[in-house]
Amino acid sequence: MSIRTHAPIGSVKPDEAPTPPPAAHQSKSQQSNWERVDFDRYVVTHDGPVGYVDVVPPLFVCYLGHPYARAVEIAQVHDLSRAVRIVAEQAASQRLAS
Repeated sequence: MSIRTHAPIGSVKPDEAPTPPPAAHQSKSQQSNWERVDFDRYVVTHDGPVGYVDVVPPLFVCYLGHPYARAVEIAQVHDLSRAVRIVAEQAASQRLAS
């Protein structure tokens, strides 16, 4: 008797994880990073968390703010690197405005 497991529906499988965004052409102190924090969520950091990207295939939903419960949706795109860039740029523009 064989055991069959089902793949999750609507989420990215670990072996099909999106490719990381290209390295930014900025100094290390200005560079934004991202890290996978859940099965379908990434946190975008720049001297601390600034936003999140949720994976909702085929989209990447961008959220600005921290913690996640208070973050505001700002965009939906089809590319992880673009999603990370959007969150980082919006966070930077808010820092400059304040």
